[in-house]
Amino acid sequence: MKRMMYLFMTALIIFSLLPMSANADVDASCQGIKLGQQINWDGVSMSSGQIGKLSIVKDTPLYHFVGSNPIQEKLLSQGNTYRIYTFKEDYLGVGGGYYVKRDSLISYKTPSKQKLQDLACSNGTSKDDDDQGNGVPTTPTIPAIQPKDLGPQVFNLSTMASKAGMDQNGNAYLYVILHGTPASLAVVDLNTNQVRGVYPLQNSTSAWGLDVDRDGTLWIGGTTRGELYSYNPNTDQLKDFGDMMENQSDTSIQDLTVNDQYVYGSTAYGANVFVFNKKTEKKERTLSTVVGKSYAKSLVVDPNNQYLYVSSGPTEDLLIWDLNNNFKVTLPTENYQSESYVEKMKLIDNYLAVKFYPSHKGNIYSFSTGAFLNEFDVDSRGFSPKDEQTNEFYYTYQGNFYGYDLNNGTSRNTNASLPGKANALSLDFINLKDDPSQSILTGLIDNNGTYYLYNPVTNQLKIKKATFPTQPVNLYSIFSDPDKKYIYVNGYMTGGLTQYDTVKKKSIQLSGINQLESAIFVNGKIYAGGYPRARLLEVSPNEPWNQTSVKELISLDKLGQERIPALTSYNNHLFAGTYPQTSTKGGLLLDYDLTTNQYQAYEDYIPNQSIITLLPDDTKIYGGSSIHANYQKANDGAKFFRFDPQNPSEKELIPLPIVNASLVMSLIKGPDGNIWGAADGTIFSYDPVNNSFRTVKMLNGISGRFGNAKLLVGKDGFIYGTIEGRLFKLNPADMSYKNLLESGAYNVEQDAQGNLYYKNLANFYMYPVK
Repeated sequence: MKRMMYLFMTALIIFSLLPMSANADVDASCQGIKLGQQINWDGVSMSSGQIGKLSIVKDTPLYHFVGSNPIQEKLLSQGNTYRIYTFKEDYLGVGGGYYVKRDSLISYKTPSKQKLQDLACSNGTSKDDDDQGNGVPTTPTIPAIQPKDLGPQVFNLSTMASKAGMDQNGNAYLYVILHGTPASLAVVDLNTNQVRGVYPLQNSTSAWGLDVDRDGTLWIGGTTRGELYSYNPNTDQLKDFGDMMENQSDTSIQDLTVNDQYVYGSTAYGANVFVFNKKTEKKERTLSTVVGKSYAKSLVVDPNNQYLYVSSGPTEDLLIWDLNNNFKVTLPTENYQSESYVEKMKLIDNYLAVKFYPSHKGNIYSFSTGAFLNEFDVDSRGFSPKDEQTNEFYYTYQGNFYGYDLNNGTSRNTNASLPGKANALSLDFINLKDDPSQSILTGLIDNNGTYYLYNPVTNQLKIKKATFPTQPVNLYSIFSDPDKKYIYVNGYMTGGLTQYDTVKKKSIQLSGINQLESAIFVNGKIYAGGYPRARLLEVSPNEPWNQTSVKELISLDKLGQERIPALTSYNNHLFAGTYPQTSTKGGLLLDYDLTTNQYQAYEDYIPNQSIITLLPDDTKIYGGSSIHANYQKANDGAKFFRFDPQNPSEKELIPLPIVNASLVMSLIKGPDGNIWGAADGTIFSYDPVNNSFRTVKMLNGISGRFGNAKLLVGKDGFIYGTIEGRLFKLNPADMSYKNLLESGAYNVEQDAQGNLYYKNLANFYMYPVK
């Protein structure tokens, strides 16, 4: 009873301190419309800033603009409908900076003036706020407060992938992908160790799929939008052929294989293969691999363009595809059913060399016998072609080069060793000008531009390093210190951690740390979830920054985990929630004792789901899950749960009023003492005393696997957040809200003055709160 009275009085006090509703600013035409009220039009709720809607009559391109040029992103499917927020000449804005051309492929409708007036009233504006006083904006909405662009914050050098080739004049090159925003192609002259040129790969932040055709042209498959490029060393020309993605589930090209006529590319997460005609410079078709798979991984095609070999996952399937008859069969890989996929393949004579992941086992498949011949250990990213001088192909394991003789089926250790037991990231033969008769094997061995030159005949090994410029990289996670003086900004994929001083307005980059999925401060130290391998890290930010400042407490990859998206503390214990990648189960809950450095892992905590948010409150810890795990989706909806930190194995599921949500994200303690969070496009408030919910729906759907929304309590008593690129402000008293920015805002933090900070691609922004 005392607790209920305390909460009641606290709520009254907090309510008196909260900012008043904006209803007083709404004119008389808003009578009957409440602030935050849902406005329906044709049976669908309208969204703040909406001026119309379109229906796709026939598949139509989705564009974004670079300057004044429309760049195609993907195709929107017939029958779908989208809200319209702005327009640009002949293009209609669907939000997030994306546009559809207004032509016969779409049908566009605008709501009545009354509907637009009601929508304006529900958002705390009146008809006089627009140019004409008729509720229809004549120009795209400009936010009342302009964010300040603080620029790129994290700069890294990370050489992601490589491929070697020759031009028509006998010059040898190592083609290196530099991770960044955008990614770049660096061309290294292997005769001089000089960088010939660096070429931006617009619309990509990295690239994994690389292959060189018989003419010496390099083909590149990008990530983020699935862009296809080519670089011709004979003309020094880079071409961008645009987005190859057709299925909305596809986001990146995983691998490429090229013959004289076609480029084949594998995709994630739709598990497809696209076919690009080199002569017409057009994509011809998209092929589906295996229904229910999330990605197609490695692939090779025979020179006669008859058979395509492609792996898919999870779990591993290896297909032989008869391209002439569009018929595919699965290779017998019953001994490898626990593998996630075939990471790399190489077609060598009448054999197929394959490398499995995550076991790093290799094997040779014989087409003449229809069976695998000989298993061996391999950690290089694939295999070399066969060297005609030695009749061997090559790979690395624990820093040593191995030669595999296809005549007798034996593998030998050459005893040529890479420094630090490095593994080869690529293996290609070229010829150098000082002795063109010798075939030299080359490729990267790390992410810093170090590469090798290995002569299999003489067994001579040379190590070289090229000098590349650092690149701005996409920002990933944002968090602050307890005093809100410093905002920490982490880099995507290649890591790097920048400390931004909100008082001095200065940034200091702290290198030597990887991509962080989560981070909190405990006892003056940063504890973070490092990617990959789900590593729990301890960072001392106030010491002179070097590698000793970062300590790995535990890695959870041995339990099949890859990420730690949820992290919190309670009584000197760290509680972490994970996303699995190689486990066939769901994520685990980790209880790590900072006093004893002992831990307990509760595996498959939410069956077939991952844990993406955790929040302590009084004697309980609350959590939220994602239906995504192991690149698969659970059949039931995401869970909202709690447990006693003294007995984590006994969890209580709390039924949500949102049916079959895919993500329960960003749990926070609200100013009213309730638990706030986001379930897909709905913001909810949970009262633990009365076991009741209040909700407000902002979006019908949401993207992402580990999270999308981010909430915080502002110094002014409002709740601020980002969701699907929108920055919003919500009044917890009545759950009315207003979008401060309609697009381009991801993640959010706050400084001691109440200003908001968010990220968009490589840039960091400050939104002043007055």
